[in-house]
Amino acid sequence: MLKQFLNPPNWFSAASLFCGLYAVFLAGGAQGDVNAFYQAGLFVFYAGLFDALDGRVARLTGTGGAFGVQLDSLIDIVSFGVAPAGIVYFWKLHELGPIGVVGAFWFMLCGSFRLARFNCMVDGKVHTFAPGSTITVTGGTLAALVMWQAAGGGGVELPARTLLVLSGLMGFLMVSSVPYRTMKSLRRNKRTLASIVLAAGGIIYLGFRYDISTVLVTFGTLALVSGPIEYVLFFPARRRARKRSLAAAVPPGVAGDDERSG
Repeated sequence: MLKQFLNPPNWFSAASLFCGLYAVFLAGGAQGDVNAFYQAGLFVFYAGLFDALDGRVARLTGTGGAFGVQLDSLIDIVSFGVAPAGIVYFWKLHELGPIGVVGAFWFMLCGSFRLARFNCMVDGKVHTFAPGSTITVTGGTLAALVMWQAAGGGGVELPARTLLVLSGLMGFLMVSSVPYRTMKSLRRNKRTLASIVLAAGGIIYLGFRYDISTVLVTFGTLALVSGPIEYVLFFPARRRARKRSLAAAVPPGVAGDDERSG
């Protein structure tokens, strides 16, 4: 076990866990201090950065393994399931009493189910799509939403019932069958690299121009709605194309033989 404590990728996973736990501490002890909620959302963002780095460090150092994969999954439940649920509960959902508790629990439960489904589906292959939004993106978006509200929300204050509905919908997206594009499916070429650089530059610019919470909640929302939009616009055409390709693959005369046998 000492070997796992000394394994560099696990340090980044541990940092993500610390950020998630500290976010809960900040929100739980805020007592109406909007700055504490803002910092709590920011720590969930930091947790996402560390979560994105642990896998890359593992590949660079060649120190990845099954232990790290399971550790990362367990930590994701805390940093992007428990922490965002706790933040939104202490921010507004507590005003709804037991309903607010159920709302926070629903989000956390859906995140746990999303991770369990992902772990069962891992087969070592690179898939273009995966069912349901990831707990990292969804939890980060919910935390960013509270962070944005703590920063003023552009003059728009979302009531507790609205946040309950939004967090419920986010939880549903995690356990839904809506296909979302995976990051691993991105082609590593000059065009992809240029797009990433432009997106990163845009985020930095907007972060300086506006509050970083506005940037985070905007990009998070776009990521969440991308799945349903792409499903509605493109998947019916792809399904028809797949049916045509399957029909074309049927050997000539097979359908006629089936009809005569009837």
